Amino acid sequence: MAPHEPERGAVVLGRAMRADLILDMTAAPGSRHTVHDGFYRRLAYNLVDIEYGGEAPLPAKAADLPRLADNPLTEPDLRAAERHEIVFTGGMMGNMRGLGRGMAWAVNGIANGCGDSGLPFEPLLVLRKGRSCILHLVNDTRWHHPTHLHGHSFRVISRNGNPTRHREWLDTVMLEPRERAEIAFVADNPGDWMFHCHVLEHQASGMMSCIRVT
Repeated sequence: MAPHEPERGAVVLGRAMRADLILDMTAAPGSRHTVHDGFYRRLAYNLVDIEYGGEAPLPAKAADLPRLADNPLTEPDLRAAERHEIVFTGGMMGNMRGLGRGMAWAVNGIANGCGDSGLPFEPLLVLRKGRSCILHLVNDTRWHHPTHLHGHSFRVISRNGNPTRHREWLDTVMLEPRERAEIAFVADNPGDWMFHCHVLEHQASGMMSCIRVT
């Protein structure tokens, strides 16, 4: 994939998310610059300071950036893909009726977590091996949820009904409050795979499910 500028000028990483960064070091010698985390305004903090030595800076215009080799993953067939909707609900401001003791979150109305028995539970979906799949994810809460799928990589193909510009291979998608997103992948890895919010407090109290590939 060709390198590109981050969306909205910021790199947003939730739990379990990663990114490869290329920095063009073109600032003035002796200058100092702060990498700032302002995701939560009231909890903003500085991550690291970058301080330049006295050497001359690099050219203002960087050379052509290298294109990374394509990942050897099978592209999902969007036209033939089966579609499923998955709705995340709950939270302190959400509808908590019907949830079990210790549960505060749910996936398609079902709360699975570590708050009750911790026993195995039935899969949310059963997918046939080799089939393309599109999951329409609905975050019907007032919280951010970095949503992580084990065993597979996917492309985010739309957000709030708008096609995405860059479709990197991911295993975690950040869902903003009240946001909708579509992810597409090929179910090519047999087994039972966790699909959950990677904020572990949310996972443990209900926002945890399983996708089975047979």
